[in-house]
Amino acid sequence: MMGHVGYLFGQPTGATLPTGEQIGMQGMTYGLGGSMRVNLMKHLRIGCEGFSSTVKSGVTDQRDFLQKGSYIRTGWGGFIADACWRLEKVWPYIGGSVGGGAMRTLSVVEGSQDDWTPEQIAILHKQGFGYVNPYVGMDYCITKRIHATFRLDWMLAFADKQLVLPTGPRLYVGIMFCH
Repeated sequence: MMGHVGYLFGQPTGATLPTGEQIGMQGMTYGLGGSMRVNLMKHLRIGCEGFSSTVKSGVTDQRDFLQKGSYIRTGWGGFIADACWRLEKVWPYIGGSVGGGAMRTLSVVEGSQDDWTPEQIAILHKQGFGYVNPYVGMDYCITKRIHATFRLDWMLAFADKQLVLPTGPRLYVGIMFCH
């Protein structure tokens, strides 16, 4: 299991709110997930991964336009492959993943999600995307079966006609259970 923090880049995309403002969010994102790998050869590992992260856009919107309760939630998963070198207790690796995901954006323009009053202007948008994700990392062998893992990646998302794509760096810290 790995926790992660990162930064989501979002540019105005032409989607216009009833007030004339364009949607474009960016900011710190955080979440949980994990990966599973098997060794194929001495240095080659393959497997799969799955993660979910959230950025609270009401706090990170640079114009203070969106209200409290706005967010972008991203879930993604795919196949991974990496090259790993086993150097005593430190195992550096480099690799990449490819897969797909979904992003749900809630933009509260007037009101707040903190009460039970219907909001005057709120937009919920769901979208899918594909991604390629290069990464570098390191496992530290705490014991033979338990490793601390650290990973840095940069998600490169792609899709047609999307509001915001989950593009940006992420830092992962977690525990891997090995056999």
